[in-house]
Amino acid sequence: MPSPSFFAIFEELLQQHKPLKIIFSQPRIKTESKKRILTLKQERTLFWQEEEYRQNQVFHQNYDVPEQVLAWWQECSLIYKQAQVQTSEKEYHVFFQKDGSSRFTSTNRVRTLEVQAHNRKKQYIMQEGTPIDFLIELGIMTKQGKIIQSKYDKFRQINRYLEIVSDCLPFLSDGKVRIIDFGCGKSYLTFALYWYLKQLQREIVIVGLDLKKDIVEHCNLLAQRLGYQGLHFQVGDIAQWQNQEPIDLMVSLHACDTATDAALTQAIRWNAKVILAVPCCQHELAPQIENSTQNAILRHGILRERLASIVTDALRAELLEAYGYQAQVMEFIDLEHTPKNLLIRGIKQQNMTKVEKAQENVSSLLQHYGLQEWAMLRFLEKDMKSGMPSP
Repeated sequence: MPSPSFFAIFEELLQQHKPLKIIFSQPRIKTESKKRILTLKQERTLFWQEEEYRQNQVFHQNYDVPEQVLAWWQECSLIYKQAQVQTSEKEYHVFFQKDGSSRFTSTNRVRTLEVQAHNRKKQYIMQEGTPIDFLIELGIMTKQGKIIQSKYDKFRQINRYLEIVSDCLPFLSDGKVRIIDFGCGKSYLTFALYWYLKQLQREIVIVGLDLKKDIVEHCNLLAQRLGYQGLHFQVGDIAQWQNQEPIDLMVSLHACDTATDAALTQAIRWNAKVILAVPCCQHELAPQIENSTQNAILRHGILRERLASIVTDALRAELLEAYGYQAQVMEFIDLEHTPKNLLIRGIKQQNMTKVEKAQENVSSLLQHYGLQEWAMLRFLEKDMKSGMPSP
């Protein structure tokens, strides 16, 4: 812990957003990061961004309020021998002792350092300032390339989606890439996917599928107007739609309840190389789920719903593993932008080494929560692999 006198000074500096940069160095343990740096930045509001150096990698973490930075400081003060705090007027050096005590020195030093602009923009696949045809047509961007303020969250969501897609590119075909997008809706992300792969000069065919005829007609007209010749939309049901060609990527974003299970089932049957699914509302298991050791959770309706959603997504991921996919449940977009923030990614594997363990996990999870019925398992019942557990 820093001395009370400096801690009080530091807390006051934080409240005024005065620390421009904080550098912790000289770790007490060799396995710790060599240094951790916190820099004041600005996007729409002021915040601090940490850079932590581990071996040859840099990891970032944002802190929006002074209280978070204070907690970060207290943690680092136990790990490192010294810290440097830079403001526009002074520079503080703090030295931490093993017994928890500390001392500090300060020097007057006028700096010309300015609050840095946040560099997220550089990480975006689509960058503000460059006009993009489909974003303009969909009302997200002006003709000058400026993002409309009320659509900024949607812009971030699209970019995050494209980042996830970019990680999957090595697993797609080298030639023509064929993609099915179930429940495409207004198709912000469908158009983004087509635009992105065309920027990479990939040969691509995307079929967007939705139940609403008016939406499908609108999207087809927009695709024609933009000259997106490989992008087509059809009216169709996820569970019934027939496909005769190999599928590289199956996308299902915000398909409600068991529609996500139907989409995952179709992707498995078609042996899709990559699966990306963002589940929406999930109600099927909530009335069924029971476990006497978790009554404190299950007696509350909202907690029951949330637990059922977690169990449902865990089952989906394990069943993908059982069919030879490497499955990962990951964050899609920050909760502050959308509550539907989980994405299930499946990558088809050549060697199906985790099948037996995944089968055991599915069976164990169903038994643990007393589940007798589950849509995805029911959909796959006819072509269930040998030894696959039944509900």
